[in-house]
Amino acid sequence: MNALLALVCLLSQPAEAPPEPFSPGIRFGPCMMASFPSMSDEKEFVELNAEAGLDLELGSVAWGGSLELLGDVSRRIRLRGGVGITRLQGAYSEDYDPWSTALLGILTGGIGFLFGTDEDVVDLDDEALTVEIQAYYILSRGDSFSFSAGAGPLLAFADRTLDSPNTSTRGKGTGFGFTATLRLDQESPVKLGCLPLLFGLEAGYRYCSVELEGEEADGFTLDFSGPVVRLGSYLGL
Repeated sequence: MNALLALVCLLSQPAEAPPEPFSPGIRFGPCMMASFPSMSDEKEFVELNAEAGLDLELGSVAWGGSLELLGDVSRRIRLRGGVGITRLQGAYSEDYDPWSTALLGILTGGIGFLFGTDEDVVDLDDEALTVEIQAYYILSRGDSFSFSAGAGPLLAFADRTLDSPNTSTRGKGTGFGFTATLRLDQESPVKLGCLPLLFGLEAGYRYCSVELEGEEADGFTLDFSGPVVRLGSYLGL
């Protein structure tokens, strides 16, 4: 009798709910990026110019953008591929007065802004085209957001251009690096008409150091390594 009662109790227990089926998601869209690069060779170049009386100003933030594709391999694994451009710029201008330029622009109805008052301008443009692949482990996934940690390699095509009134030099190079970040992704899309829109925020560290090639480069290194922040908006596919 005891065995019969135990069997009845066992059969009367509610069946355990089956796990929720996994539905892989794909998202594609543009991403805006800001990084704080090391650029030790570039900073040394600026210091040498300052000692020579040429006050070349170098930006402290490298801005960029990319197109990205993210896809879920499983409930815990997400992959990202992206192609982007990062730029850091510097400039020097003699006889430049911002108040005079503004007054000239106002008096000429804006036409003066097309000409300005600069002389002997030196333009510095550092650029890196990167191809990145990154894998994330999703630490927490909810209905609205997911939190993940990821890392992966990158391939960088770097370019440095320095233009002055009398000379123009250019150096190019290719190198490998990596990215390691923490990422917050929106999981429940916002409807933009009939289009599902998702957002992602990412922060971490990127190593991207490229030695330039050619006689003009003279072993110069463009070092875009440093903290990086990315903000992306994606269409859910």
